[in-house]
Amino acid sequence: MITTGAIDDHPMMLHGLRAYLAEHAPDVRLATVCPSVSALLEVQPVPAVVLLDLLLPDNEPVEDNVRRLRDAGAQVVVYTSESRPGYVHLALKAGAVGLVLKGDPEERLVEAIRAAAEGQSSCSSRLAHAIMEDRRAFIKFSQQERDVLSLIAKGLPHRLVAKELGISEKTVPTYLNRARERYRDALDIPVPPSPGETIAFALEDGHIELPYRHRQ
Repeated sequence: MITTGAIDDHPMMLHGLRAYLAEHAPDVRLATVCPSVSALLEVQPVPAVVLLDLLLPDNEPVEDNVRRLRDAGAQVVVYTSESRPGYVHLALKAGAVGLVLKGDPEERLVEAIRAAAEGQSSCSSRLAHAIMEDRRAFIKFSQQERDVLSLIAKGLPHRLVAKELGISEKTVPTYLNRARERYRDALDIPVPPSPGETIAFALEDGHIELPYRHRQ
């Protein structure tokens, strides 16, 4: 029996999954549904496989959520409607072993749970695979580049970005241009995207998000 838990702030959405498992996958049991990682980690023993929604109201970094679950001994399958490749990649890089999009057939989710229990990776659909393989998901920004992009996205002028981060105003364009170059390389285009396009890409891909919180 594969004991499974789920972290989702809309537990009603998982009632149908519990019924499906009982009828079609008796080797998988959805033991608990919790609204946060902290709540699930209070459950003992921790489920062998945890379905993790990436769209949670606690605003904890997704990679931290995955690492906490992995440290507790659980295999993590991302089960979400989130489709921003950079955001999904953070979870996979932190140790999640599978991606299932809400809306994919339940049998794909069961396959992912079984694979995770064996320590194997899985992907539920062509769209999920495309998200996992999107080249923009693999861009590696420095924390300072993320901070600059986030504050500009928030609408701050360079002077206030520099003040917020404790850096010289002259270095703000340097970090922005580095981010533009990373997108040029990822997209394999001759000219870097404009600053506005770079901010839009970073938000769309999940490399930055609003509201912004400065991480020391």
